Amino acid sequence: MTLFPIHSKQERRRTTRYRCHGPIDFRIQGWYLQKGRILNLCLDGCLIEPQLASGYEVGDQLEMRFEVNRLPFRAQCIVRRVQPTGDLGVEIVRLSSRSRRQLRELVDELAAIGPPGTEL
Repeated sequence: MTLFPIHSKQERRRTTRYRCHGPIDFRIQGWYLQKGRILNLCLDGCLIEPQLASGYEVGDQLEMRFEVNRLPFRAQCIVRRVQPTGDLGVEIVRLSSRSRRQLRELVDELAAIGPPGTEL
């Protein structure tokens, strides 16, 4: 997965988000395994483009698995936004201490790299 900083004049997130490109597996409400890709990521959540973009609702709980720089992550999330395109804005509500630390280190490293659009 490759990450890039995103800046927006109307940014409401508490932490900086980064554009990224990478596969993700997730289950909504414990149902069937879904596939998609992460479009952006921050310490608090991410934007997911599911392969099947239908039937998702705000408040749905999901478990997602993804990999960043060869580090596997598993997180419990809640859907906070369903975009007209079908993309899902999710908040990370549970992440292991190890994964949270690794994600924070990755974001800190990205922030130190330089201007937006710089690839890790």
